[in-house]
Amino acid sequence: MTWMIAAVATMMAVGCRGIGNAEKPDRTGRQQRNAEVVRDAFARGVGDQNSFYSILTDDVEWTVARAGRETTYSGREEFLRDGAGPILARLDGPIQADVRDLVTEGDKVVAFWRGTATARDGQPYVNDYVWAMTLRDERVARVTAYLDFVVLDELLTRVTPADGATAHSAAARG
Repeated sequence: MTWMIAAVATMMAVGCRGIGNAEKPDRTGRQQRNAEVVRDAFARGVGDQNSFYSILTDDVEWTVARAGRETTYSGREEFLRDGAGPILARLDGPIQADVRDLVTEGDKVVAFWRGTATARDGQPYVNDYVWAMTLRDERVARVTAYLDFVVLDELLTRVTPADGATAHSAAARG
């Protein structure tokens, strides 16, 4: 875990374009395949169960890293309902992912990406993310997610969730 924090901090300090090894020919076959799996999943957007989230294991451990109050979801169903649900209920569709860099090491993939979507009130939702992931059998088994909580909190406060959707919960806010 320490290597991921150091990698994220270093890349954020010097900028993430061109630093990653996702396109380097000297990566192992497993690293190459893991990068492809993650990149292909992001290409489907980040939204419903058929999007990026389709590559989560049923027992995924998803941690939202928020200073002073980290939240961990145990399992795909809990994360989709309580973690992603309150956010997606405020958007008109999936978040489109612009993957800026993928860094791989063994079964670890760190994705630097910008997400854009339209909120239910017609305003844009744009957030920058770093997801540090561990893959198991080409599926995501563990995630630590870093994002701009000022932007997220503004969305959760400003936009009413869709009818019948999960209301904004304290867990979604971290």
